[in-house]
Parts: sequence; structure tokens; C-alpha cells
Amino acid sequence: MTKLRSVAQPPGHANSEDLRARVHFCAETGQIWLHEHRMLLVHAEAQAALRKELIDTLGMERARGLLTRMGYASGVRDAELARTRAEAASDLEAFMTGPQLHTLEGIVRVTPIKLELDRHAGTYYGEFLWEHSWEGQWHRHHYGIHSEPVCWTQIGYACGYTSAFMGRTILYKEVECTGMGHNNCRIVGKPAEEWDDA
Repeated sequence: MTKLRSVAQPPGHANSEDLRARVHFCAETGQIWLHEHRMLLVHAEAQAALRKELIDTLGMERARGLLTRMGYASGVRDAELARTRAEAASDLEAFMTGPQLHTLEGIVRVTPIKLELDRHAGTYYGEFLWEHSWEGQWHRHHYGIHSEPVCWTQIGYACGYTSAFMGRTILYKEVECTGMGHNNCRIVGKPAEEWDDA
């Protein structure tokens, strides 16, 4: 089993540099690429306005479901890139592609607190600190302090990414959230059957 406890990657770590090298801006075609996936560079404020419109139009619960599914799909896509790196790296190094991508994409700064994984055995436990969450920040800006976690797209991403990487359903819960007034967000993930209320 691969374990990581309270260890963050330094800013110049080779893995994050490798990911940055995979981002390509093609001025001739007007496209941005991350490895073989087309990406979009979108203003956070515009994304927040869309998120607010979804909440105001659909209601909090339906918007939450939609944004969580969107995040899940994004996480599954990024797991494809991680799998290509898994051939030349340890499970831990390959897995950290997702958190590094989430940081590189400007979504949130991800720091692992505790990570234990074994892809072959199917065991997983992950706890991560999220700093500077765009989703928590903008939800709080539009709606004030909320009674429940609000980083729906990000939690969907974590579930989709980890489930695709591990080859089994992994669920995360946001146990602290800036949208609830906490200083940072913190998530915990483990296989679905290990949650009492899943």
C-alpha cells in the first residue's frame, strides 16, 4: 500500500512542471490543449455568474446535482491523463496528477493531508486540504455563509477522478468549507461502502 502523510509537493516539483509542459496554447486555431484534451480558459467571475444563474433558476438542490455531475465528468477526463502517467510512475505519483491538475486549472490549491491507496487491492483513503476554492469564495459572495458545504463541482471532480483512477466508486465528503465560514475546505474520500450514509 502506498501511503502519504502530511506531505505537500514543493512548488517546483517535477510532476507539476511536467503537467505545465503539457499545456499548449495554439494561437492559429484558437485552442488550448492539456495533453490531448481541449481546455477552456474562462473568467472565474463569469463561471460564478453561471453558477448563480443555475441556483436561482433551478433551485439549490437541482443546481447542486447538475454541478456535481459536471465536476464528476471533468474528474473522469483528468483520470485518463493520470492513467497515461501511471505506466511510468508509482500509483501515488500518478494519482497526484488529479490534485495537481485541479491546482493548475485554477480551481483550488490541493494539499494532501493523508493518502493511502493500493489500486491492485482496491483500497483507498484520502484526506485533502483545499485552499482558495473559487466555488466556496463565489458562493459566499453571492449568498453569504451557507449551512452546508457548497463546493459541488469540486467534490464531483474528486469523486469522478478518484473513482476512475481506482476503478471503483470512491465518494468524498466536504467536512469543512469556506462557504460555511471555515478558513479552508477539507475533504475526506473512501470507497462508497465504507460510508455509513452512502
